[in-house]
Amino acid sequence: QENMSEISVSASSGLTEDQLDRLAGLERLDALDRRDRRDACAAAEAAAVRLGRLDRLDSFDAEAQGRALLKRLVDECGQEHLVSGWPRDREASADERRLQSQLLALHRSLAGGLDGYVCRARELLEASRLGRNPLDGYRPSLPVGETLDFGRGAFLKYEEEGLAAMRGAAFVLVAGGLGERLGASGIKLDLPAELATGTSFLALYAQHILALGAAAGSAACLPLVLMTSDDTHARTLASLEAGDYFGLDRRRVFLLRQQAVPCLADAGAALAVDPSDASRVLTKPNGHGEVHRLLHSSGLAAKLHGDGCTHLVFFQDTNGLVFNAVPAALGVSVRRGLALNFVSVRRRAGDASGALIELVRERGGGDGGGRVLANVEYNQLEPLLRAASAGASGDEPDPATGWSPYPGNCNQLVVALRPCAAAGRRTRRVGRAVRRRAYTRVGMWRCWRRAAAWCPSL
Repeated sequence: QENMSEISVSASSGLTEDQLDRLAGLERLDALDRRDRRDACAAAEAAAVRLGRLDRLDSFDAEAQGRALLKRLVDECGQEHLVSGWPRDREASADERRLQSQLLALHRSLAGGLDGYVCRARELLEASRLGRNPLDGYRPSLPVGETLDFGRGAFLKYEEEGLAAMRGAAFVLVAGGLGERLGASGIKLDLPAELATGTSFLALYAQHILALGAAAGSAACLPLVLMTSDDTHARTLASLEAGDYFGLDRRRVFLLRQQAVPCLADAGAALAVDPSDASRVLTKPNGHGEVHRLLHSSGLAAKLHGDGCTHLVFFQDTNGLVFNAVPAALGVSVRRGLALNFVSVRRRAGDASGALIELVRERGGGDGGGRVLANVEYNQLEPLLRAASAGASGDEPDPATGWSPYPGNCNQLVVALRPCAAAGRRTRRVGRAVRRRAYTRVGMWRCWRRAAAWCPSL
């Protein structure tokens, strides 16, 4: 009778005993799963609470650091105008906290911090006001290099050698500025390089890079690195996308965005405040020298070197003629084993343009045995030459040529990547950004100890 009862229960449910056991097991698993989900939800909620607490602590810490930084700038660095009109003895408003947050972000991004930046700027501005020559202790001499006539003689020989080495080249374009000085509101790379077809500078450069790669027999597209800024990054990327990268392999195009630095309002190094927003400091791109730091800090220099790249060719955003000289300049670098090669042009004496000069320490010491090849800004060139000649002569034309003996720098460089990468690993200070205060660029290239050359090729 007992067996009949068990059979009747199973029959009434329509399930066998084995199926009932399996069903009970599934229900137990469901219960465990529900418990695990509840535990997971509780753990996630607890984690969110902990993260929120940490965020609040970080926010509180950042806010405290911002207040301390602003106080230091006001008390020690002459930035009282930043808090002019702020009521005392009350909590900071949202706008005031926004200013503190911006100042702290700038402070963290600058070597030596924001207060160090202001102090260095003040020292440079004061030295400029007093007429101090930052090149005191250096004696100028003529740089040694190759003088090439476009399309003739040695130019053709070096061009052939440069094309043979072109497969190891990568191109670096500094493109952080807008076209405001040219009357354009967009990026300079979008400006037409010529009016017949309206081809933009960016498209023209891509065509040159593709043509050089093809002439060199390179199976892969030659790499292109673009240094942008907050002003140009999005628009540069949009131009590349709109043009489908102009035939370049997008995997071989790299964008590096430079950091911004504070603008200065006067000779006292007061931080410039936005006229339309008293809670924002005006900033500007860090300058062309920033590209060298970015190449190393991003790891791109090491990657390119590992991929077989031997030379970096630096060029500017609106110089469509420079590619006429690139193969020959690369050939000079390869033939003479140069770590750094300036491409230069003939320069009229007294022109407001930088000049390439070999500087020799009068008292010895320094890198390269006391010698450095550097671009000297035009406002320092005349005082340097006058001081070296006891006032007898300055930047005067060579009677034999009618041109200045000091070639003009056009910011086109060929850099051997191996010593460049090694210097970056050693110092982490390669190519310290040079602001457009036009004081001096001495030391910018001291990491490259081998002799460099200038190569007037255009």
